[in-house]
Amino acid sequence: MKYFEIQEAPELKYAPQLENWYGKFDVRDIRLEGFPRLPDRQLFTIKPSDRTIFTDIIQFPFLLLSLKAAEVIRMYRERCFCRDVILLDQISGKSELYQLPVFDETDKLSIRERQDGAQSETVELDKHIFWVRDSLKRHTVISLDLAESLLRREVTGLGLREIELTVKE
Repeated sequence: MKYFEIQEAPELKYAPQLENWYGKFDVRDIRLEGFPRLPDRQLFTIKPSDRTIFTDIIQFPFLLLSLKAAEVIRMYRERCFCRDVILLDQISGKSELYQLPVFDETDKLSIRERQDGAQSETVELDKHIFWVRDSLKRHTVISLDLAESLLRREVTGLGLREIELTVKE
Protein backbone atom coordinates (compact mmCIF):
# COMPACT_ATOMS: atom_id res chain seq x y z
CA MET A 1 0.00 0.00 0.00
CA LYS A 2 1.25 3.48 -0.77
CA TYR A 3 1.25 6.17 1.90
CA PHE A 4 1.37 9.94 1.81
CA GLU A 5 2.12 12.60 4.39
CA ILE A 6 -0.27 15.52 4.48
CA GLN A 7 1.73 18.63 3.60
CA GLU A 8 1.17 22.32 3.12
CA ALA A 9 -0.91 23.12 0.03
CA PRO A 10 -0.71 26.45 -1.85
CA GLU A 11 -4.19 27.53 -0.74
CA LEU A 12 -3.20 27.15 2.93
CA LYS A 13 -1.64 30.61 2.80
CA TYR A 14 -5.26 31.86 2.73
CA ALA A 15 -6.52 29.39 5.35
CA PRO A 16 -7.91 30.82 8.59
CA GLN A 17 -5.20 31.89 11.02
CA LEU A 18 -6.25 31.29 14.61
CA GLU A 19 -5.71 34.13 17.06
CA ASN A 20 -5.00 33.72 20.77
CA TRP A 21 -5.15 29.93 20.55
CA TYR A 22 -2.31 29.27 22.94
CA GLY A 23 -3.59 28.34 26.39
CA LYS A 24 -7.19 27.61 25.36
CA PHE A 25 -6.45 23.94 26.03
CA ASP A 26 -3.33 21.86 26.35
CA VAL A 27 -2.28 20.79 22.84
CA ARG A 28 -0.48 17.83 24.40
CA ASP A 29 -3.96 16.41 25.07
CA ILE A 30 -4.53 15.98 21.33
CA ARG A 31 -3.91 12.23 21.58
CA LEU A 32 -6.00 9.23 22.57
CA GLU A 33 -5.02 9.33 26.25
CA GLY A 34 -5.74 13.05 26.56
CA PHE A 35 -8.91 13.18 24.48
CA PRO A 36 -11.31 13.23 27.49
CA ARG A 37 -9.59 16.43 28.74
CA LEU A 38 -10.28 18.31 25.50
CA PRO A 39 -13.33 20.62 25.57
CA ASP A 40 -16.35 19.28 23.65
CA ARG A 41 -16.60 22.53 21.70
CA GLN A 42 -14.14 25.39 21.37
CA LEU A 43 -14.46 28.81 19.69
CA PHE A 44 -11.45 30.49 18.15
CA THR A 45 -11.37 33.86 16.47
CA ILE A 46 -9.37 34.12 13.29
CA LYS A 47 -7.26 36.90 11.89
CA PRO A 48 -9.63 39.07 9.83
CA SER A 49 -8.88 39.06 6.11
CA ASP A 50 -10.97 39.44 3.00
CA ARG A 51 -8.73 36.77 1.40
CA THR A 52 -9.52 34.05 3.96
CA ILE A 53 -10.64 30.74 2.46
CA PHE A 54 -12.16 28.22 4.86
CA THR A 55 -10.12 25.29 3.57
CA ASP A 56 -11.12 21.69 4.30
CA ILE A 57 -7.80 20.99 6.01
CA ILE A 58 -5.93 23.34 8.35
CA GLN A 59 -2.58 22.24 9.73
CA PHE A 60 -1.48 25.00 12.09
CA PRO A 61 -1.52 25.22 15.07
CA PHE A 62 -3.11 21.74 15.06
CA LEU A 63 -4.92 19.61 12.52
CA LEU A 64 -8.48 20.71 11.80
CA LEU A 65 -10.84 19.06 9.32
CA SER A 66 -13.97 20.41 7.68
CA LEU A 67 -17.11 18.35 8.10
CA LYS A 68 -16.70 17.16 4.48
CA ALA A 69 -13.14 15.90 5.06
CA ALA A 70 -14.08 14.30 8.40
CA GLU A 71 -16.99 12.47 6.76
CA VAL A 72 -14.70 10.97 4.10
CA ILE A 73 -12.37 9.70 6.84
CA ARG A 74 -15.32 8.16 8.72
CA MET A 75 -16.22 6.20 5.56
CA TYR A 76 -12.98 4.25 6.07
CA ARG A 77 -14.06 3.26 9.60
CA GLU A 78 -10.81 4.38 11.18
CA ARG A 79 -10.67 4.99 14.89
CA CYS A 80 -11.05 8.74 15.10
CA PHE A 81 -12.38 10.85 17.95
CA CYS A 82 -13.31 14.44 17.23
CA ARG A 83 -14.14 17.62 19.08
CA ASP A 84 -15.93 20.59 17.53
CA VAL A 85 -13.99 23.76 16.80
CA ILE A 86 -15.74 26.88 15.55
CA LEU A 87 -13.68 29.45 13.69
CA LEU A 88 -15.08 32.97 13.67
CA ASP A 89 -14.07 36.07 11.72
CA GLN A 90 -15.42 38.78 14.01
CA ILE A 91 -15.18 41.52 11.37
CA SER A 92 -17.09 39.81 8.55
CA GLY A 93 -19.19 37.60 10.83
CA LYS A 94 -18.27 34.49 8.83
CA SER A 95 -17.81 31.28 10.77
CA GLU A 96 -17.18 27.64 10.01
CA LEU A 97 -17.43 24.43 12.04
CA TYR A 98 -14.38 22.14 12.02
CA GLN A 99 -13.45 18.87 13.67
CA LEU A 100 -10.34 18.51 15.83
CA PRO A 101 -9.43 14.84 15.20
CA VAL A 102 -7.50 12.45 17.38
CA PHE A 103 -6.05 9.46 15.52
CA ASP A 104 -3.97 6.45 16.49
CA GLU A 105 -0.35 7.48 16.94
CA THR A 106 2.94 5.60 16.90
CA ASP A 107 6.56 6.43 17.54
CA LYS A 108 7.72 2.98 16.40
CA LEU A 109 7.82 3.95 12.73
CA SER A 110 9.83 6.45 10.77
CA ILE A 111 8.96 8.08 7.50
CA ARG A 112 11.12 9.04 4.60
CA GLU A 113 10.49 10.38 1.14
CA ARG A 114 9.83 7.67 -1.37
CA GLN A 115 12.81 6.88 -3.59
CA ASP A 116 11.89 5.55 -7.03
CA GLY A 117 13.42 2.16 -7.63
CA ALA A 118 14.98 1.88 -4.16
CA GLN A 119 14.51 -1.46 -2.42
CA SER A 120 13.87 -1.28 1.30
CA GLU A 121 12.00 -2.97 4.11
CA THR A 122 8.82 -0.92 4.12
CA VAL A 123 5.91 -1.43 6.48
CA GLU A 124 2.30 -1.84 5.44
CA LEU A 125 -0.44 -1.22 7.97
CA ASP A 126 -4.12 -1.98 7.94
CA LYS A 127 -4.90 1.71 8.52
CA HIS A 128 -5.89 4.55 6.26
CA ILE A 129 -4.98 7.48 8.51
CA PHE A 130 -2.73 7.75 11.56
CA TRP A 131 -0.01 9.85 13.13
CA VAL A 132 3.70 9.08 13.19
CA ARG A 133 5.58 10.92 15.93
CA ASP A 134 9.27 11.69 15.67
CA SER A 135 11.46 13.87 17.86
CA LEU A 136 10.47 17.04 16.01
CA LYS A 137 6.81 16.76 15.05
CA ARG A 138 3.72 14.68 14.42
CA HIS A 139 3.18 13.56 10.83
CA THR A 140 -0.31 12.83 9.50
CA VAL A 141 -0.07 9.80 7.21
CA ILE A 142 -2.85 8.65 4.87
CA SER A 143 -3.21 5.72 2.49
CA LEU A 144 -3.47 6.05 -1.28
CA ASP A 145 -7.15 5.01 -1.11
CA LEU A 146 -8.01 7.75 1.36
CA ALA A 147 -5.95 10.33 -0.55
CA GLU A 148 -7.85 9.48 -3.74
CA SER A 149 -11.20 9.75 -1.93
CA LEU A 150 -10.32 13.17 -0.57
CA LEU A 151 -9.08 14.38 -3.95
CA ARG A 152 -12.21 13.10 -5.73
CA ARG A 153 -14.28 15.23 -3.36
CA GLU A 154 -12.06 18.23 -4.15
CA VAL A 155 -11.05 18.99 -0.58
CA THR A 156 -8.98 22.15 -0.26
CA GLY A 157 -5.79 22.53 1.72
CA LEU A 158 -4.57 19.00 0.98
CA GLY A 159 -0.94 18.77 -0.04
CA LEU A 160 0.59 15.30 -0.36
CA ARG A 161 4.11 13.89 -0.31
CA GLU A 162 4.62 10.21 -1.08
CA ILE A 163 6.51 8.47 1.73
CA GLU A 164 7.76 5.09 2.87
CA LEU A 165 7.22 3.74 6.37
CA THR A 166 9.98 1.78 8.07
CA VAL A 167 10.34 0.31 11.54
CA LYS A 168 12.66 2.36 13.76
CA GLU A 169 15.85 0.58 14.66
